[in-house]
Amino acid sequence: MDFIDYWMGIRARLDKELTRQIPKLFSAFGPQQTKRVQGVIKNGKRVRGCLVCLVNHALGGQITDALPRAVAIECIQAASLIHDDYIDNDVIRRKRPAIWTVEGPRRAVLLGDVMFATAIQSMVELSNADGIAVTRAIATVANGAYQELLLLAKPIASGTFDLDERNIYERIIYLKTGALFGAACQLGAIAAGAPQERYTHAYAFGARTGEAYQIADDLIEFASAWRSPSECAERLSALLPALSFFCHKTGLTVPCHLTESQHSLYNWCQHIGVGFIGYMKHEIDVRVQSAEFHVGQFPNNHYSKMLAEAPAEIVAMMSCSADPDLSNGI
Repeated sequence: MDFIDYWMGIRARLDKELTRQIPKLFSAFGPQQTKRVQGVIKNGKRVRGCLVCLVNHALGGQITDALPRAVAIECIQAASLIHDDYIDNDVIRRKRPAIWTVEGPRRAVLLGDVMFATAIQSMVELSNADGIAVTRAIATVANGAYQELLLLAKPIASGTFDLDERNIYERIIYLKTGALFGAACQLGAIAAGAPQERYTHAYAFGARTGEAYQIADDLIEFASAWRSPSECAERLSALLPALSFFCHKTGLTVPCHLTESQHSLYNWCQHIGVGFIGYMKHEIDVRVQSAEFHVGQFPNNHYSKMLAEAPAEIVAMMSCSADPDLSNGI
């Protein structure tokens, strides 16, 4: 069995566990609201929940101890997407209307808040360490979303970042994505009853995997802008932190104003395209290799070997499903 086989099996099991646990976790809700929570969580990739289970297995734990923690992580991920869709004005999520377009913004945001709070409560009831891990993860993800929003607001008026802001991209991808992946892996170690030093390696493994995942997601967005003049301006505006960081690293120049004509921006994308994409792939590889190093500190067993495969497989799986050309290079 390789990582993909493991992920597919755990994904099916997590789907069943979520169906069973959601009515219990949200018992204070009425049936209609519980059904809404189930709809929010439906059809997720379960990558983070899978990592909870796989780290737990690699460290000698039992799946029954990992599943409640995987459910909590999946609730946190789903709640964060509710908020993200509203903030980003995205109207479609997993080929269905985003929750805020159906429930309205206020009810959608409050639903996300309830899901966050319920995940925290369920983990505090398991142990203090579990409660701290998820509380810290939620606070970190929220901070990342807030910091990114501040960065995106500034260039609309000024069209530029200062030098300090160019380097904040690495922090944003950790805050936005790496931290929740890290928490998922840490929960797996906690579930296995592993010694404290394993927590550190588990968290670092997850954080680097999540960062690679986020860069890959940004790479897909840039590739779409590179190919499509009509989408170029909109996609580049959302990628300003990434553009500034990677251009700074490669000696390229970001356009002074992303209010330039679509044609000018598209020409700029064409000019930097292949080299820019190559450097983004390099940064993904750096993080994948770092994640593999931390797995090397785990016991040598079949689950650890699958865990070592996981970062590259997760990036490839996500990239291929969104943009098949990226799996083999553009």
